[in-house]
Amino acid sequence: MEINNLGGGDAQFNQAAFQQARLDKLFSMIDVMSVDLFSKDIITGRLCYELVFNNLNSVLSTISPKLTKGTKEKPGELDLLEKFRDIIRGNIEIRNIYKKLNKSSFASTRDVLSPDLDNRNIISDLLFKYRIEIERVMDIHGLANPNKEAEAGWD
Repeated sequence: MEINNLGGGDAQFNQAAFQQARLDKLFSMIDVMSVDLFSKDIITGRLCYELVFNNLNSVLSTISPKLTKGTKEKPGELDLLEKFRDIIRGNIEIRNIYKKLNKSSFASTRDVLSPDLDNRNIISDLLFKYRIEIERVMDIHGLANPNKEAEAGWD
């Protein structure tokens, strides 16, 4: 990121470089948290899948000025991604990642929490598809990192 403030005037910076650095940082955090989506982040205490979702929304917010907006008859890229975001938000709100089970032993019965693998798979798949769609749109608009053919040494 380049910032110039020569002669005490208004500071100027390269907004494209700043936005690319922001996107790189967001995707790096998404990658780290995606290793175990259903664990708690040790810094925030929140579940990683919630943080991944929030960071993908931050990516969308950063790239949204470049996306096409549609009409009622023909939705644009931003409209479709916002609708996908709302679907994921709704699923996160209604799908518990744990289910309560009654464990019986010889002497007693108690409730225990067990991972709900079906709900975890649905949330994981939706987040994966959301990321892929965001990256596809970024690539269309030249907002993604250079592809491997364009980089030296990726033969």
